[in-house]
Amino acid sequence: MSIIDDLAKIPRGLSLQEYYLRIYNWYTKNKDKILVKLSHRDANDPYILCYYELMKVIPPPTEATEEDVAMICREVIAGLMEWAYHEKDEHGIRVAAYAHYILNTFFDGFHGKKALEFSKKSKLYKYNMVECLNRYRKDK
Repeated sequence: MSIIDDLAKIPRGLSLQEYYLRIYNWYTKNKDKILVKLSHRDANDPYILCYYELMKVIPPPTEATEEDVAMICREVIAGLMEWAYHEKDEHGIRVAAYAHYILNTFFDGFHGKKALEFSKKSKLYKYNMVECLNRYRKDK
């Protein structure tokens, strides 16, 4: 099955927070699975450390702004949370499918100007992959 098949399985008519809750729940329940999935990397690998920094500040749906949701969705698709792109939740849907669905439905897609602008306005933006990895490079 492809991500397109998973997109078709996503229930329609939920709120932005309800879709985000599915991403949030999966990552908070499975946050340490990265160490298994990326077992070929050292636990002090900057990517893994940056991922854990983001996981410390990921807001629950009741506190997440639209900007935060856009930023998290972009990280799920191509960032610090991408390691779990193909992982499925209890509904049998890939977590990345939710991220794509959110960005396509509530914004203007992963590559869209609105999604990027919202993401950059998030209080979490400094925790995104590029920003965080750049901090590690500067520290070396």
